Amino acid sequence: MKPQAVLVETNWVVDIVAPAHLQSPQAGKLLELAKTGEFELHLPAICLTEARETIPRRFTGRSDVENLRKFVRWAKEEGRLTMGDANTAFRVFDKFDGLVTNELTKVRERLIELANHPNLNVFSLSESMLERQVSIGAMDTSLKPYDMAVLAAILVRAEDLQEQGYSWVGFCELDSDLQPWDKSGALKPILSDLYNASHIWVYPDFLVEEVDVPEVWLS
Repeated sequence: MKPQAVLVETNWVVDIVAPAHLQSPQAGKLLELAKTGEFELHLPAICLTEARETIPRRFTGRSDVENLRKFVRWAKEEGRLTMGDANTAFRVFDKFDGLVTNELTKVRERLIELANHPNLNVFSLSESMLERQVSIGAMDTSLKPYDMAVLAAILVRAEDLQEQGYSWVGFCELDSDLQPWDKSGALKPILSDLYNASHIWVYPDFLVEEVDVPEVWLS
């Protein structure tokens, strides 16, 4: 069975808006499926703000390229690379720098375009979401304040959608802090209980494959 709505957060935005060669095909397909009416796609507005700060920091990459340049210079001096190979490598590095720099100038424009996309429902934090954040903060979740805000937004939005008649909601979450299981696959008691109480199926990717949801969710 498939969800009638899918919730996403910052990691999805980053994978959509990242420099072209680093964008996730799965993330893009999720938006395409929303266009076809497969389900509705919902995103907390605060995730657009976080993505605007995260993308330049994550993808500038100049330190990595500079380390590669140092390696090529060293390898050329040590006779491990020919002059031709070294020059080819430097040209690739220059093209990479230019591409990333150019792509990062498009982040703001891409975020605005995404925010206004007709098949993406961007929602602001409501009073009930802020109240839920406070209640989550009283639990022993070890979550950072921003993660608590996202979690509260996801839980309340899912509940609101189901009150409107949606049978159940999926949530694509790649961030291990908000996943209801740990690295070994064991459930995190508090998080898994919160998602179950709100009838949210958490996906560890953007594939949104069909699942057997608990019968009680559909009653």
